[in-house]
Amino acid sequence: MPKILLVEDNELNRDMLGRRLHRRGYEVVIAVDGAEGVSKATSEQPDLILMDMSLPVMNGWQATQNLKAGVQTASIPIIALTAHAMVGDQEKALAAGCDDYDTKPVDLKRLLQKIEKQLQAAQTRSTVPTGSSVAIPTASSVVMVLEQPVASPVTASLEPLAAIALEHEPPGTQANQVFTPFNVSPKLLVVDDNEANRDMLSRRLERKGFEVLLADSGESALAVLATTDVSLVLLDIMMPGIGGIETLRRIRQMYSQAQLPVIMATAKDTSEDIVEALELGANDYITKPIDLPVALARIQTHLKTLEDTQQQLVESSAPPQHVSFWNERYRLIEVLSRTSFSQTAIAQDLRDPDASMRLIHSFHLDTNNPDVLETVQEMFLAEMATLKQIKPHEQCIPLLSYLQDGEVFYLVHEYIEGTLLSKFLETKPPLSIKEICKLADELLTIVDVLHHSQMIHTHPHPGCFLRPSERNRKLILIDYGITTRLLSKLSQQYPQYQQALESQNNSLAPELLSGTYSPATDLYAIGKTLLLALSNQVGTVGVTSVPESDLAELIQETNQILQTMCEPKFADRYPSTYEASRVVRNHWHKVWKLELSIKSKQTH
Repeated sequence: MPKILLVEDNELNRDMLGRRLHRRGYEVVIAVDGAEGVSKATSEQPDLILMDMSLPVMNGWQATQNLKAGVQTASIPIIALTAHAMVGDQEKALAAGCDDYDTKPVDLKRLLQKIEKQLQAAQTRSTVPTGSSVAIPTASSVVMVLEQPVASPVTASLEPLAAIALEHEPPGTQANQVFTPFNVSPKLLVVDDNEANRDMLSRRLERKGFEVLLADSGESALAVLATTDVSLVLLDIMMPGIGGIETLRRIRQMYSQAQLPVIMATAKDTSEDIVEALELGANDYITKPIDLPVALARIQTHLKTLEDTQQQLVESSAPPQHVSFWNERYRLIEVLSRTSFSQTAIAQDLRDPDASMRLIHSFHLDTNNPDVLETVQEMFLAEMATLKQIKPHEQCIPLLSYLQDGEVFYLVHEYIEGTLLSKFLETKPPLSIKEICKLADELLTIVDVLHHSQMIHTHPHPGCFLRPSERNRKLILIDYGITTRLLSKLSQQYPQYQQALESQNNSLAPELLSGTYSPATDLYAIGKTLLLALSNQVGTVGVTSVPESDLAELIQETNQILQTMCEPKFADRYPSTYEASRVVRNHWHKVWKLELSIKSKQTH
């Protein structure tokens, strides 16, 4: 059994890669910094070493140079694996003594091929006859240098919990390789029902160094995406079957814009077509006949964005030793809410000299199945990739850092003093219709922010929002719905989570039980929350009493608006949060005008 030394300071990366290598027949030895890596390479004489570049004590480059200078380790072949995909990195790796080069996040299939190639090469060298000019190594080993990028302005502000990088990447994270001298080209999926168009475009793209996959329909495209990692999709609109727009809609249910760029390529060039495609999540739009230099420039731009996105996902390095989250890293102050799987709490940061407070959301699926845990880890990292794309907004609490401690996953947020909306609604007198309209508009506004960042919350119930203590400050989203999305996806693979999902509460949209959701899913929970508030309202629109006949009509209209939000079939709900918000505001305006009319009559 070949022995691999994995030198990686990130606990999650070590755990995921170590278990995968072990399942494929390798013995795995662990080191958590460069100095320990050099020491274990000498004492263990492994057949494979995996070494992170940004290591504590001694970095990966220095460790590699020390290994090459050592008598017992000089013959070890080195594969550099770095999060950078820039011109010159390969040359830098080879200059430091590496024998091969690959990029991070880890593509396991490609990585295993390179490991096998190096092991075979090492075995060949070890069997060279005596007297040959090739030195016989003392051991056949592979060193992999894993590099994390220098902190960008985004990553530099994150807290040093555990550096969690996407080890199993979403489609397209190797995008920039076509423009650099690496071994694997990005895969582009060309979707067009016209055979001549497909063939001509694919030949041109292949001549530019891309690997091209072809699909003649939306159905075929979705089948390819279900089984193959694709870097970017070029999608025609006018096709038989489900069509390009519906294909785009379904792609966005599986992948965000950050995970899989989609460029619409079509002869339709009206502004309505362009706006519809972009609103549904298209990254770009080019028209036929395709101007190849323009298309290549846009493809390159989106592939480069993918690379930059992946680099920004890497957080500051974890400490060499395991640190328990509670009591060693954070001290629990107060639990704000708790469910069977998740908890939101206030905690004190024990590493901050000013003892800063944090809001911490955690979830624990309580499973001893390593396959389930690995699935959850990959889903969690994909969720973090999407969460990082949300644009800063005053009503969305920023994510500071995230990590895993055993089977528990943590999201650490900035602390804001306030009361959960769920607690507020329990203790406040029943809401008036005006207050219901105001609350509806505020909730819809926050959810719309997520939708513009290609995130669907799926279950925005009152426990997800905080009412700040600071006067006149608006509601703030503190729970992005990750637990519900994970349970919805897991329930399709592991039936035991179906019941867990159903037990969440009655504001859960029905489609989540089948593992599907759309922006209309978010309307369901909001509508259910407001319907409950409406059923408790006391019969006023604000400060002025309303005649009984007018009040009955207002209640009926309000009820109808909220019922539309939470229709059982999401196709029967409002088509967007914007449309729902427009209806709510018009209704509020009607209530306001009625109130003015009543005041005017009372004055006279």
